[in-house]
Amino acid sequence: MNDHPLPALRNQLLSLHKLLMNAERAAYEKEGNVIESPMQFLQLLMEHERFAWLRQLSQLVVMMDETMEEKPPVTEERKDALVAEAKHLLMGSDEPGSFAVRYAKAREHEAAVAAAHAEISKSLG
Repeated sequence: MNDHPLPALRNQLLSLHKLLMNAERAAYEKEGNVIESPMQFLQLLMEHERFAWLRQLSQLVVMMDETMEEKPPVTEERKDALVAEAKHLLMGSDEPGSFAVRYAKAREHEAAVAAAHAEISKSLG
């Protein structure tokens, strides 16, 4: 039985990503921007500077997916490294504009993000 926190953390980060996308979309639309379709939103997520910070989280989730699918099974050290990377991404920087700073602001303004963070913190140890 594998009780490494990585699989649960990956799922938590994916849920967090969705919450952050929705919050960022709401803020973007509140400024008077109109998103007319899911395709347009996807394009904004992939290309617009405003959403660039979220791409760091989606890239980390993809890395986790790829790592967990590796054959032979990935080492505990590699899993630990990904957990450490998640911790650093979420909380490891006070650089203005960094993911951690933007994420901290989202936690302050969005109760659902704060609740998700409380769960993620358990996985990060």
